[in-house]
Amino acid sequence: MHYVVKGFRANIVEGRFTSLIASIIVIAMRIMLFASKGLPEISFQNSNYLWQHISFFFSNPEISFTASTFSVFIIAWIINTINNRFSLFRTRSNLPFIFPLFFLSLHPYFLIMTSDYIAIIFILLSFFPLLKSYQKPDSYLYSFRSSILTVTASLFQVYSIILIPLIWRGERTMRGPQIRSLLSSLFGVILVCISVFSIYFILDDTISFLQPLNSLVNISIPVIPSYTIFEWVMALFILIFFILNMIFSINTYGRDKVLTLNFMRFIVFLLIFLLLLQVIYWGNTLFFLVLSITLISYLSAYFYTRNTSRNHVYLVYFMFLVMIMIYISHYSAVFDLVN
Repeated sequence: MHYVVKGFRANIVEGRFTSLIASIIVIAMRIMLFASKGLPEISFQNSNYLWQHISFFFSNPEISFTASTFSVFIIAWIINTINNRFSLFRTRSNLPFIFPLFFLSLHPYFLIMTSDYIAIIFILLSFFPLLKSYQKPDSYLYSFRSSILTVTASLFQVYSIILIPLIWRGERTMRGPQIRSLLSSLFGVILVCISVFSIYFILDDTISFLQPLNSLVNISIPVIPSYTIFEWVMALFILIFFILNMIFSINTYGRDKVLTLNFMRFIVFLLIFLLLLQVIYWGNTLFFLVLSITLISYLSAYFYTRNTSRNHVYLVYFMFLVMIMIYISHYSAVFDLVN
């Protein structure tokens, strides 16, 4: 093994205090960006069932910033726990915790506490029963729990409900088609929907129940943006980054154990559909993009944990350098995804 790879694995991948140091750096990055730029204005007006009733708690910029930072750490902790609980990497690694922290701190949009974070937390939690159901002959209880968590996410971010059929695809990958599991998932979805509808029915406000669902048919195909050359280069890099990480991960996990192989295939499957959904709903929400960044951070953590190539280590250093440049560019307000 080349000394560059050894140093990367010893100091970053498996470093004893790497997670602590990375956490301090990320907090400093977020504080500096918040102190310099504040919180950007959000142009998305998503109608949801629960978030619209609690969003006022985060109207204060400092509270919103603190809550978003706390949420990013929860997301990173859940991803790291998934890896440790099911031994998907088969080695100790700091990257499942570090990469989500870093990727979700590069843009001012990530400083705002939105319903996206809460929905993503519930979606990541739904992966636990999904993975536990692996090769279980009678897994309808796991399907029920997974569907409950996913549909609960839709109460905060209504676009999460589109992910329910995609989660069923993941369940089929884990244990094959099972009619009882599918019916159990449907029962979980119907149970939550009926409970929410009952509240609106009692309040004699069924129109408000349908209002969030109407946003699902409000498709907004993006027009070609008027970016500068620098912005187009950065956008192209992000696209290449997504594609390369999926390709590299596919080549790596194809030789791993079956559980890891199935789960990684499911993540890639989700990423492809999430990016397509983000294009379709570009003018309405960035939820699919934020979830995609969360999942691609996991794929990247997997690949760079398992790789033994010097060139791939150089690639990750180059990737971090470019992303730091993207982060620094916000101080001059040359790149803004929100407006």
